[in-house]
This record gives sequence, C-alpha cells and structure tokens, in this order.
Amino acid sequence: MAVTNYTDESFFELTNIEKSPFSFLRLFNILLDEDRTTTFLNIFRSYIFNDDIFNNISFFETYTVSHGEYWDNVSYNLYETPYLWWVIALLNNIENPFEQLEAGDQLIVLIEDYIYQLTSDLEKIAEN
Repeated sequence: MAVTNYTDESFFELTNIEKSPFSFLRLFNILLDEDRTTTFLNIFRSYIFNDDIFNNISFFETYTVSHGEYWDNVSYNLYETPYLWWVIALLNNIENPFEQLEAGDQLIVLIEDYIYQLTSDLEKIAEN
C-alpha cells in the first residue's frame, strides 16, 4: 500500500464527526491510499517540541503526580478537561502514554493561560 497524497477533505467531511479543538486527532493529517478512494489518518506522524521552547520557563510549571492518577486525571486537574492529556505526554517526551504514572513523578506542564494559544495553533496545523 503506497500513500500518494493528502486529501483536501476535512475529517468532518469524511466522517460527519466534529472534532473538539482539544482533539488529539487534529495532529494527524488525512492521507489517501494509492487507489485514491481509501482515506486514513497518519497516526505515525511524530511531533517533537523544539528544545528552544523549554528555554522560556514562564510557559511551564511542574506537576507532581498523585497516587492512582492517570494522564486524563492530570489533564482534568490542570485544564478542566481530560482531553489534553496528550499535550502533557508530548511535553514530557513520553513514547508510551499507556504506561502508568507513578506517584511522585514530576511532569512539565503548560501553564493554563497558554492552552488557548496551543489549540489555536492546532487549528492552523489542521488547515495545512
């Protein structure tokens, strides 16, 4: 199976499902198979934060994981939504977010005031 192109159709046009501005799916572009009729999300697309972003510590704070917390709990505690867990995982270079968090783990988290900017930037990425 060879990928030939990206489709111009949006996720909504293809599925009739509206993605939340917080959706992890916004990170993945929609590809067309060589038959040009089969569409799929490129879930293998990687995102790595530029190291320079970590030089401005005013964007971040640390969060100490409590016993029994999972990624979605941390997200809810910080941003009042469980759907931004992936932002925390990306910031902490987590390759497998299905691994359990350990009580006492220190996570780098984006200060809540910058979440709007992030979701706005994701909208721009989704348009490209």
